Parts: sequence; structure tokens; C-alpha cells
Amino acid sequence: MNKVEKFLIGLFGLGVLIFLAYCITEGITGFGLVHGFERGYWSEFGVILVVSCLGLFAVLVSHAMRNRKNKGKKAITNTDRIWFRLSFVPFLLIVLYGVYSAIFGISFLWSVSYGIYGFLTAVVCGAAILVIIPVLPLCIVWQVIFIVRRRKATKAVINERS
Repeated sequence: MNKVEKFLIGLFGLGVLIFLAYCITEGITGFGLVHGFERGYWSEFGVILVVSCLGLFAVLVSHAMRNRKNKGKKAITNTDRIWFRLSFVPFLLIVLYGVYSAIFGISFLWSVSYGIYGFLTAVVCGAAILVIIPVLPLCIVWQVIFIVRRRKATKAVINERS
């Protein structure tokens, strides 16, 4: 690992430790340890946790891909391509849930919505759930890393040929 990656891992690790310290202080001050974890992503410390986890994920994946390239192996493997395709599954499921809700309706608050309103309600609610449980952000981070690495690998092959 180079110095920048070590610094970023330390910085993002500090973010995770800040969230854990927040949860522990909530437990000590009498609100209960569960209260600290219960608020989770909805507190400012939860945002720090999510950003730190996404950052750690990005740094570690980027490091693994670069190590693979430095060892003379392919920069992008078939497994990476499969994971790239699978990262679109949550988006597809949200759209399918939206289509289902547009046809059969979705109950939200005090009404049932059909058609375009049912579709939009289902998509927004489904996306919100998959953002709170950080599935969509991880998928987007993986897609961005994969596309950047693929472009770099393609440029390197083109430069080798010329």
C-alpha cells in the first residue's frame, strides 16, 4: 500500500471509531447503548459511518485491483465482470417492484396509489430502504471503480499496440 492509501484507511477507520465512540457514550450517559445504534444512519455520526465504510470499500477494492495488475495478471477478471453485472440487480428489483406497484397498487401512509404515482412511490421507498441499508451506494461505488479500471486497462492495451 502506498502512503495515500494508508492515510485514507486511517482516516476512514477513524470515522468508524468515532461512530462506535458515539454509541458507547450514549450507553454511558444513560440513553442506553442500543439508542446509539438505534439512531444509526439518521444521526450525523451515522453519516460519518456510511461515508467511512464506502471509502474503506473503495480504497481496498482499488488496492486489490492494482496489486493484481502489478503481479502481471489481468487488471479486470471475469469475476469482476460478473460482480459488475450483479451490481445492477438491486436497481432492476426496484424497477420491477415499481411496475408491480403501478399495476396492483401500493399502500403508503393513508392511501393506495396506482399507475405512475404507485410506480414512483414504490421506487422512492425501495431506493430509500436500499440506501439506508447501504446496498445501492456500495453497488454504485463498485460500478464506478470497475468502469475507471476498465478504461485504464483499455487505454494501456491500446498504448501497447501502438
